[in-house]
Amino acid sequence: MSSVEETLNLYLSPHLDDAVFSCGGRIWRHGQFGRRVIVVTVFGGAPDPGAHLSRYARRLHARWGVQEAVQKRRAEDVKALGLLAAESIHWPYLDCIYRRTPDGGVPYASEEALWDDVDASDTSIIEELALRLREVPLAPGGRVYTPLGVGHHVDHRIVRRAAEASGHPLTYYEDFPYAQDPQAVKAALEPGLWEPELVPLSERALTAKVAAIACYASQISTFWGSQDVLNATVRAFADQTGQSEPAERYWHPVGHQASSPNKR
Repeated sequence: MSSVEETLNLYLSPHLDDAVFSCGGRIWRHGQFGRRVIVVTVFGGAPDPGAHLSRYARRLHARWGVQEAVQKRRAEDVKALGLLAAESIHWPYLDCIYRRTPDGGVPYASEEALWDDVDASDTSIIEELALRLREVPLAPGGRVYTPLGVGHHVDHRIVRRAAEASGHPLTYYEDFPYAQDPQAVKAALEPGLWEPELVPLSERALTAKVAAIACYASQISTFWGSQDVLNATVRAFADQTGQSEPAERYWHPVGHQASSPNKR
């Protein structure tokens, strides 16, 4: 499925996991209220068969324990979103680790490059994404959920910039696991005036979120190392966020808070 039909809740996920990592509890809650949710993975494209991958991309594939990495990760994403009663759409843009400049260069050839400046060759992608998002039909009262860009990953920042240029009403989510660092969240919010929105998570919602995150088996080694650590980390962050009860936190520019029906 490559096009987006009219929906009330559209989540933009830079990669094949980000929306579930960050918003899995709220996505599950939408489903409990019978609300349609579509999650678009922006950088969900696969390199051409036989394409030469950078040394860094090959190292990541080895870490993930997969060769056909995108196909494997797409399957994980469909399974995870199925648990949350959400629909998955994978757009064909390449993850930064696979992208090339027009002259064949590798703009993101190391771990450090992922957190550096967005390469000039990606300007056209931002413009194209903004145009594509403008054509997405939202139901009356609908919103687009976009990453804040916590952690400064280039793909997350690209998606945020495209969303902001789309003209759609936006709700910003904290990019997990990077949002575990309060200073990283603060950096993503500046400059500007922001209003937080806490979304409480019941035990059922939190359990569903953890189960959905666990579907991304290829990524556990990167972020947690084991299922037990994943479970403990997700729950600890939810407790830290909600303080009195587990929660996810979202952000709105002052004066642009979502109306109450969409807070579910």
